[in-house]
Amino acid sequence: MKVIVFAIATLLMFGTSSAQQVVNEAVIQMKTETSNPNSDGGPPVSNDGEGRVMVRIGDGEIKSKMFFKNGMTKIESDMGMGTNQVIIDSKEKKTTTLFEAMGRKMGFYTTEADMQRMMASADSGRPQQQRVQQFSPEVFIEYLSETKKIAGMECKKALIRYKDRRGQEVQQEVWYSPEFVMGEGFKIRDVMRMANVPGLEKLKGFPMEFQLTRQNGAKVHYQVTKVDLTAKVDDKTFNIPKDYDIKPMSEMNQGGGRNGFQFRMNGGGQ
Repeated sequence: MKVIVFAIATLLMFGTSSAQQVVNEAVIQMKTETSNPNSDGGPPVSNDGEGRVMVRIGDGEIKSKMFFKNGMTKIESDMGMGTNQVIIDSKEKKTTTLFEAMGRKMGFYTTEADMQRMMASADSGRPQQQRVQQFSPEVFIEYLSETKKIAGMECKKALIRYKDRRGQEVQQEVWYSPEFVMGEGFKIRDVMRMANVPGLEKLKGFPMEFQLTRQNGAKVHYQVTKVDLTAKVDDKTFNIPKDYDIKPMSEMNQGGGRNGFQFRMNGGGQ
């Protein structure tokens, strides 16, 4: 009888120690390196001499720090000549993007409904197979036995398979940590907009590293550099600063006029 009790206790202890952690508060640091052979080589943030600030995301290395707490997400990024903040409120379904560069503090916000309207407008003149809002490919994930250390964590390798917009099969290698997943309100595709890899949210763990090549030849390498799952995140971290000129995305100046700014993301989609 004692042997049986001991065996059950051992199994319970093993099950507890190997259980995956659901994280509702954490700080994660990461870096994204992008090389685009078709880039004009311009700086990430520049002034065109007419009062407009042009922000380019996609060339070189970007170091980021992500804060997550109870459905709120904030990503701070250093783009070399300026800083970028993205604050995602999953309850309000609102995303606020802030830039500080060339002595200017600017920003825009968008809601989920705004994004759906924008995609519908962009798709109105496109063929059926090229419509952004309808691109949600079926994903198959193969979990492999290979492992390696990333940011001090034992990570495993997975192969994500899907068909791109042209119907061609894509095989994307991803390293992930099976130790934890983020809690309710966290959307990995909001955090990794530059990567845009289908299926990341379906991984049995948190994506830690991957590299991909886009259709235009741009290469993107993403890697987590530090994970703190015991961090205490102040609620004020997600407050929207009052000293920024923030407008709805629909009013964002995309190309003309003085005292505006242009927002360009290199690399393109899958």
